[in-house]
Amino acid sequence: MNRSRVLILLGILLLVGAVAVLVILPPLLTPQPAVEQLPTPKPEIPTTEILVAAQNIPRGSVIVTETVILSKWPIDSLPPADLIITDPNKVDKKIARTDILRGQPILESLIATDPKALAAQGSDASLFIPPGKVAIAFPINKLTSVGYAIGSGDHIDMIVSFSVVDANQDGQYAVVPFNRDLVDELIAAGMDPKEAVAKAISDVASVQVKPRLLSQLTLQNVEVLHVGEWPMGGILPRPTPTLSPDQQAAQPAVTGGTPTATPLRPDMIILLLDQQQALILHWLQHEGSIDINLVLRAAGDNAPVSTETVSYQYILTNFNITIPPKVNTIIVGSAKTP
Repeated sequence: MNRSRVLILLGILLLVGAVAVLVILPPLLTPQPAVEQLPTPKPEIPTTEILVAAQNIPRGSVIVTETVILSKWPIDSLPPADLIITDPNKVDKKIARTDILRGQPILESLIATDPKALAAQGSDASLFIPPGKVAIAFPINKLTSVGYAIGSGDHIDMIVSFSVVDANQDGQYAVVPFNRDLVDELIAAGMDPKEAVAKAISDVASVQVKPRLLSQLTLQNVEVLHVGEWPMGGILPRPTPTLSPDQQAAQPAVTGGTPTATPLRPDMIILLLDQQQALILHWLQHEGSIDINLVLRAAGDNAPVSTETVSYQYILTNFNITIPPKVNTIIVGSAKTP
């Protein structure tokens, strides 16, 4: 009897298990549709409308409403509020103080009512100087400018080299060490002490002190604003004049070729420095005995670097140079066999 009940219970369990497999397993084996990934919404950048140039407006030209347009501008990069213009009628018949590029905001500081105000604006060079920087001219030649490879917008480092000698602290004149050993040797040889001192002093007067040369990297990552003299008309983009078909037809035919003149090499560059760097460069230039060379950085390389001063001892140590010992013989020429 007990055995029959056990078999019945076992059969019921097997039946329940089979039903569970038939009910649960098919959904697990059925491929589930892929969940569609919704794109991450991009945060909307708040903007406001300001007046911008619809085309290039040359310096000194009269602005009309057709040359400006209202455009959306990110709020987090707006110009100063007191300079922003939003009404096209406020700039109608006004004069551009400087070249205004297409898409550039029209600001109160860029327009004038009276043509005389153009002279008060100054050159366009100041428009290229970032806040906190000043422009300073620096002379160059073929060697100091990397063979004239430096161009506007490049970044350069400056290497300086100069020599030092021991000097009297009060008089700032070169000091030659007094040879006391020579005095002692002369006295030991029987010379009068006063004569021995005079002899040592006379030897000192004829000694030439060898200055100690050193080289070091100083100003780094200096931006070049312009190469050569600043053009009288400025360097902002200006529209290229074109001839009408009638004017082109009226031009005389050119026979033969006119040799192209070789452009003169620049003898100066204009650098962007902060005020302290400008003082450093000014001092280096006017010390008179300091040699300055420019080295050109790779495009996009703006990282500061740390260097060691290079001197005679640095060369000996870092290049493992052995000083030859003094010997009591020399090499003399031998007779050549005819």
